[in-house]
Amino acid sequence: MDDWNYCVSTLPKVSRTFALNISVLKGDLHKSILVAYLFCRTIDTVEDASKLETSIKIKLLLNFASILKNTKNRSSTLDQWTKNASVVDGSLTDIDLLQNIRRVFNIFDSLQETHQQQIISSVCTMAQGMAYFQKKFDVEKITLLEDAKELEEYCYFVAGAVGEMLCNLFINEIPNLPESNNKIMRKNAISFGLGLQITNISKDIVVDRGRGWSYVPRTYIEANGLTPDEFHSGKSAEKDLKVLQKLLNKTVGHLNDALNFTLAIPRSYARIRLFCIWPLWMAMETVAELNNNHDLLKSNANVKISRDTVKRILRRTPFICWSNSLLQRSFSNILKTEKFDSSYHFNIEQLKERLNDLSLDNIPSKPQENEF
Repeated sequence: MDDWNYCVSTLPKVSRTFALNISVLKGDLHKSILVAYLFCRTIDTVEDASKLETSIKIKLLLNFASILKNTKNRSSTLDQWTKNASVVDGSLTDIDLLQNIRRVFNIFDSLQETHQQQIISSVCTMAQGMAYFQKKFDVEKITLLEDAKELEEYCYFVAGAVGEMLCNLFINEIPNLPESNNKIMRKNAISFGLGLQITNISKDIVVDRGRGWSYVPRTYIEANGLTPDEFHSGKSAEKDLKVLQKLLNKTVGHLNDALNFTLAIPRSYARIRLFCIWPLWMAMETVAELNNNHDLLKSNANVKISRDTVKRILRRTPFICWSNSLLQRSFSNILKTEKFDSSYHFNIEQLKERLNDLSLDNIPSKPQENEF
């Protein structure tokens, strides 16, 4: 199997959802976004490794960013990184990707220069941001994000930066994009990523707790009269649902921004529209499943929408993707958004100001010599 076919065959093994919408793209855009996703999945596997010491995670993440940025001596440094990554735990398909990451780099090297630079910027930001938050990790107890601001910062690194990358790649693909559409897309690109990520956080509360993390901000929990331990033990279902509702309110706001992003893509670019529509519609369906879900914190099972729901989205949306009014109607029919508090509005400029204050280039990453 050649390198490209390895990448194509690996994608659905590591993410069935993103394999669907990436497959709708064609040409250079398809190839570049597929490679970018495999890079993101690689560092995500490192971050999620439940048995790996924090200092080793940080070193692997920062070294991956360094390898991506610097072509000099990449072959030898990539060999060493792959060897060091053999200690990472995870699913068999994720580990296979880590051990064959050179094949992804081979395809990356064949991409056009402008696409390479967008991928480097996004993936390196993600890796450095993950490393920054890993230094906050406390192995002795559940590590929490403090407030909505820190939630936005974390989600920017793991998803918002990808939204920016996709926006830039799409705009590059649409040469005659009206300036008004350009502004709407750039304004909402980060929020698109945050919406999808906070959806995942909402449905994976129990799974993340098992890894020693809580992405539900401490302030959300304490504002409803609970301690973090009480929230994660499910002491009060009523109060737990209020915490979740606050998280979902924020999620719905970002998903509405994502819809604005999608509608700004010219109707003639149906494939790019569908690339955005499918995960967005699935996210909104997931929010509908989560809303007022009394069993969410009582089970280790992930909350998933049904296969029939996925099939319905894939079957129907191609017929309406050309119409903004039909898309808006379809989107609003998934969830009665008037049930959600929309008073909070995402401020992208404030987020960027806070991100500029974070010291991503000064992250401790010196494990003991015997750690590798």
